[in-house]
Amino acid sequence: MKKISSGLVLLLFFSSLATMAQTEKGRWTIGAQVGNFQYSTQNEYYSFSGSLSPYAGYFVAKNLTIGAGIPLSLATHKYYDYHSNNTGIGISPNVRYYFGNANLKPYAGLQYSYSRTHQRTRTGSQDTDANGFASSFSPSIGLAYFLNHTVALNIGLNYIWQRYNSGNQNYDVDGKPVDSQTATSKYAMVAIGFDLFFGK
Repeated sequence: MKKISSGLVLLLFFSSLATMAQTEKGRWTIGAQVGNFQYSTQNEYYSFSGSLSPYAGYFVAKNLTIGAGIPLSLATHKYYDYHSNNTGIGISPNVRYYFGNANLKPYAGLQYSYSRTHQRTRTGSQDTDANGFASSFSPSIGLAYFLNHTVALNIGLNYIWQRYNSGNQNYDVDGKPVDSQTATSKYAMVAIGFDLFFGK
């Protein structure tokens, strides 16, 4: 009985050490989040959009990581002979802080993102190309569940302030650019993902 009790105490002790070391200073993390997925189809209308953001970070202090991601986005719409396809790729420096030492850790983060965008539109036999940009500022909160010392699943809520510039569009018919358009938007997005942790 004493041996069993001693074994349980040792197991709990080493488990607590492993839990504490998950987000210790000097560790690295890589991961990815997916979000903003929307799909709809009705009669001749079809729409799809989604985003993927792989990222990497370094723990500069216990529970505090600083890193950067590569946001990727795709949106496509089709209606009869109208078809638009919008893609984006960028860079997003970020900071995240985890709370507590349990396997289920709340976190709060902050991210800035800048992306270059390309939109191709086809209406009948006419094609339109546009190169623009999008910048955004996003605070976030979420939960990370550590399956073990190196793997965690996460779900987060991001609130996004975004500014979008459509860029100049060139029409194949006459080659003349049209004026760019700028828009701002605010919205919330739920994102899910995973993290891998490396180091001591």
